[in-house]
Amino acid sequence: MGWRFVCRGPGRKRLALGLVLCMAWSAGAAMRTLPRGRAQGSEAVRRAVAAPTEAGRLEALIEVLKGKDLPAALEAMEVLHQTGPRAVPRLVSEMRRTRNNWLIGATLVRMGSEAVAPLIEILEEADQATTVDCIYLLGEIQDRRAVPTLIRYLDDPRDEVRMYAVTALLQIGGPRAVEAVLGRLVRENKGLSGMIVEALLRYARDNAEPVIQALQSPDPRVRQEAAYLLGGLGDLRAVEPLVGVLDDEDPRVRKNAAFSLGKLAENLDDAVWVVDALAERLGDDDEQVAEAARAALVHFGKPVVERLVELCRTGPPAVRVRALNVLRDIGDPRAEKVMIELLDHPVRAVRIAAVAGLVAVGTARAVEPLLQALRDEDLRWFAGLALERVGAEKPELFFSASPNDPTMSLRFQILQRLGTAVVPFLEEELRADNPGRKAAACWVLGQIGDPVAAPDLAQMLDDPQVGWLAARALAMLGETGCKALLDSLGADRDDRVALHAVEGLALCDTNEAWDAVEGAVSADLPRQARVRAAVLVSRYGDPLRVDRVREYLNTAGQDLWPEVEAALRAEKQVR
Repeated sequence: MGWRFVCRGPGRKRLALGLVLCMAWSAGAAMRTLPRGRAQGSEAVRRAVAAPTEAGRLEALIEVLKGKDLPAALEAMEVLHQTGPRAVPRLVSEMRRTRNNWLIGATLVRMGSEAVAPLIEILEEADQATTVDCIYLLGEIQDRRAVPTLIRYLDDPRDEVRMYAVTALLQIGGPRAVEAVLGRLVRENKGLSGMIVEALLRYARDNAEPVIQALQSPDPRVRQEAAYLLGGLGDLRAVEPLVGVLDDEDPRVRKNAAFSLGKLAENLDDAVWVVDALAERLGDDDEQVAEAARAALVHFGKPVVERLVELCRTGPPAVRVRALNVLRDIGDPRAEKVMIELLDHPVRAVRIAAVAGLVAVGTARAVEPLLQALRDEDLRWFAGLALERVGAEKPELFFSASPNDPTMSLRFQILQRLGTAVVPFLEEELRADNPGRKAAACWVLGQIGDPVAAPDLAQMLDDPQVGWLAARALAMLGETGCKALLDSLGADRDDRVALHAVEGLALCDTNEAWDAVEGAVSADLPRQARVRAAVLVSRYGDPLRVDRVREYLNTAGQDLWPEVEAALRAEKQVR
């Protein structure tokens, strides 16, 4: 029959099962679109009806039904419909032999309730192919008297038979049929369970009431599957029943109910009572239920923030943690205050949830508490992430610690990651009176490497305390910084500026920079800068430069030799 998908051979079995549902529904639609009314005037039908015996009339009508004359076949179908149950066994038998004539199956469906009892009787002795055909036809007829029989076939060992039983039961519909299918779902193998879910969703989109009623089933497995399916249907009539089973004794039911309420959240106008019910589940003894409630509350968004803030302040530690996680995922700044308060909570998990939340919702108000949180090893990583997001709003607080603060290096690392956003602040710090802050500013500016800082760093080369740090920072700025060092070396004869410029150029590690360092040995520069240039070339220059500098020191620069040798010996001892 063309109205039922047939696939033969073991290699095609999985494909056949995969197409059972869609083919069954589309085939039924084809049957239901047959022309109504009785065709008139077919000579072939008149001859068939005139046969002397009932058996002869039946056989003749079936031959017309199988023929190529469609109007005559439709008239024969109508006559056979009026023949009643007596024709059912013969039609089913013919259905097995004539696989390409969908009118045979349509004739049986047209008989309606009269065909139910004969089809059920045939099922008792049928082979697999006939069983599938009869089950399919019972589903198309949609007579509820067939439900008990079809339920029995949900436990048939043959996959194809079970899938057709599922489809037939859902076509007939009703609470008993749906509950039976849900019960089969929890026992089905993974390969077919997804198909059953699809069938249930297709059926329940038009009628969710039987699935809702299944929440009251005495079988917890049925309640579990019903609670899950209702989330995908979008029917708000399910909300109150789902809230009701949030207290179900079975944790799987509670978990699926929470999940489905989260799926329905965006369509709810009055969600306060649902939110309260889900909030209670945050403290569920079952971890999976509590997590499902947490994930569901996220879907309710900003309207639940105040309720969750209250839970963060009053709930037990486990509830506070989950409420904080919901607030983090919602990302509403109104949660910032309670997160800051809980950074000092005695329970480690609460502190971690609070600081992790500030990564998402923290503002400038959180910078100082987050800097303090760097002292807590449990919070350090999340605090650093949060500060990378909001620290640029109050960079001055990074310098508020005492010199021996163990978090100082972490603070500088975070400032470095804040990048160009804090460069203007650091440039201002270069002009501060505090040597420690100036040194820190030089260091961080070098790590950030923004060329815009070159002029301000060049101004610091004459500083006796941080000039060498400014030179190092300029070297890290690349081409712009190296040019500033070259300009400083050529334009200024100040001892400290020249010395620091030479130091910085040696760090630039370019030919131009090393040419300048080598040239400084014999240049008209302060003596200290010339000695340092000779030492740097001797230790780090290439062999040709070393030879040229030594030749100069052995001739025109003999007066520098003692100081150069002393400096080299001192560096060797230090190393």
